[in-house]
Order: sequence, then structure tokens, then C-alpha cells
Amino acid sequence: MKNRPVRHRIEYGLYLTLKGFLRTLSHPAARRFGRGVGALAHAVDRRHREIALRNMALALPETTEAERRRLVRECFRHFGSALCDAVSATRFGARELCHLFTLEGWEHIDEAERLGKGLFLLTAHLGFWELSPPLIGLTRGPMSFVVRPADNPWLDRELLAMRERFGNTVIPKRGAARRMIEVIRERGRLGILIDQRVQEREGIAVPFFGHPALTSPILARLSLRTGTPVVPLAVYPEPKGRYRVVVREPIFPPAGESGDEAVAALTRRYLEVAEEDIRQHPEMWLWMHRRWDEKRR
Repeated sequence: MKNRPVRHRIEYGLYLTLKGFLRTLSHPAARRFGRGVGALAHAVDRRHREIALRNMALALPETTEAERRRLVRECFRHFGSALCDAVSATRFGARELCHLFTLEGWEHIDEAERLGKGLFLLTAHLGFWELSPPLIGLTRGPMSFVVRPADNPWLDRELLAMRERFGNTVIPKRGAARRMIEVIRERGRLGILIDQRVQEREGIAVPFFGHPALTSPILARLSLRTGTPVVPLAVYPEPKGRYRVVVREPIFPPAGESGDEAVAALTRRYLEVAEEDIRQHPEMWLWMHRRWDEKRR
């Protein structure tokens, strides 16, 4: 424990070095460099490589072992690219950043916001998810989103500054419920990642790729309680440093329903949407995360 501040300083120094180096590259080149970083991580990080392979074998049993190994290798490259892209993109001002996005299904956000009940934006650790808050902040107005703070306080400050650009606000994951309710009561926009595993006392087990996965029910509970629609969206990389944003139809909470069964059914629907997107782009999802409990498989 005593060397943790030293480690944090070293990590922070490495981050600043990376940030400075990426600024010397073009934005597309920064992505390409990130793929190289990811390839190196794949070569040396056996533990997360094996976790990813086990997860993929569980979720996509129809794939061959050779295909899974190829996808996991590509997954590491993708996340190296996503990391470097998010850092590199801080070079852009509002006008420059907006011009990099191609929008699909943007009318679904209009449809949901016309209700005047606020808006939940649902995404997963898929594609370039860190770019969705800046886009929403620039085009729709400020949004809040729930994240787990980084363990390294110096890095956390950097991430906070990056994520709160263009008027957005970060809500720390621990004790987030009260602030989430306040945002929706103010008819604001709230972003949530649905695909992370939570502790048993905080979650419910719902099917994800056909296997029980502990998932937070808070989004479904708040949607049912307030009538606020949930709009799924994802950001994918495009050539030449551009992005493609895909917005799906709003998920409206069923009127007059409440209770545990309604919460579980709505949470299942959210995971179904995430699963559909992941199946289309399996190399862009965070397979290295222990999403399924070994005891529940």
C-alpha cells in the first residue's frame, strides 16, 4: 500500500507523456498508434487475454477457437485505439468535433425528448463510447453520466476534465441514485452504461447472451417510476478519424407497471439491445471484464 502514491505518480507521468506524444500525431495516426499499443497489451497481458477468451466461448459458443482468438486479438487492438482516440480528440474544439460525426437515427432522440420527461441515454463499453457525451453536450445540451472514479486521483482529474467538456457533468457511481433522480426531475439527460457486472447486493440476475449476469436495476426502476424513456446509442469508428453514431428507437416504460417483475423485464430489454449491438461488432466490446459470475453459469 505504501508504494501506491509512487505508482500513481508514475502512471500519471506516463499518461502525460502519451497525451503529449499523441498531440504530435494526426488524429487518424493517433488511432493507429493505439492499435499498436493494444497489440502489445494482448501479447503481454495473459490474464485478461484468458478472461476474454473464456467470456467469448461462453457468450458466442458458435465461434471456433481460432475465430475467438482472432476476435480477442482485435478486441485488444480496438481498446488501445479507443483509449488513444479519446485522448487525441481533446485537441478539437466544438465546431471541429461536430464535423467528425455521422448521425443515424438522430430523430429517436427528438421523439423521446418531446415527452418532456427528461432522457436516459443507454450505452455499453462498445465502440468509442467516451465520445457520446461530448456529442450530446454539443448538440442537445449538457448531460450527466454515471462513472466509477479512477483509483489514481491524478488520472481521475484528467478524466474528469475530459468528460466534463461542453458543460457535461460526471456523477460518481457510489451513491449516484439521489443525483440521478434529481437530474431526471429537472428533465435533464442522463447517460448510463448497462453492461458492467455489479455486486450481488446491488444487482439482479438477468440473461445476457443466454447466461445470468448481475446487472444494476436502477435504470429500469427510475424509468418505471418517472416515465422517462431510454434511448440506446453507440459510437463506432469510421475511416480518417471520423465517427458514426447509431441511435436506436426509444424504450418506453410500460404504463401502470411496477414491482420486481417489471424491473427485471425492462432490465432484460436493455441487455437485449446491448447484446444485439455487441453481436454486430464483437471485436469492439470489453470481453476482458469478468461479466459473468462463475457460480451462476
